[in-house]
Amino acid sequence: MKKELFAAALLAALLSLSLWNTGEIKSLCSELDRFVRASGDAAEAENWEESEKLAASAMSLWKSRELYTHSVLRHTDIETLSDDFYELQEHILTHDAAAVKSAVNLVSEHLEGIADMESLKLGSIL
Repeated sequence: MKKELFAAALLAALLSLSLWNTGEIKSLCSELDRFVRASGDAAEAENWEESEKLAASAMSLWKSRELYTHSVLRHTDIETLSDDFYELQEHILTHDAAAVKSAVNLVSEHLEGIADMESLKLGSIL
């Protein structure tokens, strides 16, 4: 009976951690997306200094969560998103509003994909 209780407790702990991880990833992706979209809006208004500051804030947040993201995300996703952030910053520095808009959309799509992939679904449990 003790083995079954231990197994049930372990299963409950794993499910709880999975739910926490899902919320954490969604929160991180949402916050990054807000920074990136605000950066794109600033670039569209040709406020390049604000756009650069917001993109740098997004990159800083992304890098500050490096230990966590490297533990729970696929490395290809991490590398792709990091490259997208650098591309966004490059377009901001060259003051290319159309390229910034495209880069913002690309980063947002990747963030949405990561959040969706990491979300808890019935199929991933069964």
